[in-house]
Amino acid sequence: MSYFSVKNIVKSFGNTEVLHGVSFTMSNSKRVALVGKSGSGKTTILRIIAGLEIPNSGEVEIAGKKVNSSSDYTKPEDRHFGYVFQNHTLFPHLNILQNITFGISDENKGRKKEIALDYLSMLGLESKLKNYPHELSGGEKQRISIIRTLAAKPKLLLLDEPFSNLDKSTKEKLKEDLKSILDKEQIPTIMITHDAEDSFDLADKVILLDGGKIAAEGNPEELYNKPINEHSANYFSESTILERNDNQHFFEAINCNANRICIPTNSVRFKEEGQPAKITNKRFVGNGYLYEIECHGSVIKLYSQVSYDYEEINIEIDSGGIIVFE
Repeated sequence: MSYFSVKNIVKSFGNTEVLHGVSFTMSNSKRVALVGKSGSGKTTILRIIAGLEIPNSGEVEIAGKKVNSSSDYTKPEDRHFGYVFQNHTLFPHLNILQNITFGISDENKGRKKEIALDYLSMLGLESKLKNYPHELSGGEKQRISIIRTLAAKPKLLLLDEPFSNLDKSTKEKLKEDLKSILDKEQIPTIMITHDAEDSFDLADKVILLDGGKIAAEGNPEELYNKPINEHSANYFSESTILERNDNQHFFEAINCNANRICIPTNSVRFKEEGQPAKITNKRFVGNGYLYEIECHGSVIKLYSQVSYDYEEINIEIDSGGIIVFE
């Protein structure tokens, strides 16, 4: 039985329907990422889950209790969900200790400080206890926002673009810290992001939204290696998608009878005894190179940590890695 579920959520703003029957479930202590371009519906579904928007129809349920349905509505403050907003929303007139302990109830002053220090020590921020938000960096503010939310012991943690507006090194450190603290706390978490890499780094389950519908869902490995449609392939990887009509010679050369295929980059490799090909483009991608290779009149992509010049080479295509799109 799932811990949390969203069932057939429909939402319109005026005459524009922005969510078209969105449904998904998650287990306790799991992490789900809702990913998609601007306008895909991810922010709206997060706000519905939090109780900040009311759907036209559908249900939101947690631990067997409906918090949204045709006959039930629980106010945001009564859901006991934690919502970390994109813009930090720390109280500027309170120091860090006061910010963190603001949402802690049923504890005396000494115990509240202990809880705050426990969380701060997890992230190496004990020295910031008496600082004010304007004295913190962007990454530190985001960490404090997350700590403040977790300190209130929510039933569900909601993260709105937690890594936006951060430089790469700060973002990577925040991801490490967030994974560490969520692993320890075991709080079920839903994150929204437009960045596929961020969703892969943090989530157990990734849901791709497109035009208010779920286009694909699965664990990061499934979505990267076995995309189920063109939108998923383009969003999560550098796969090549080819139509037989435009690439007849290539399809014949690899003995493929399908009409439309997806070739992941990890299904193509350089090999001396392979098929003749030519490098037409090369791009450095941090820990290797992404190549565009012309083979039998068609251009496909290949990733390798080895650097080659623009030259004629040979490649091998793993037929077992080719995905057929109907």
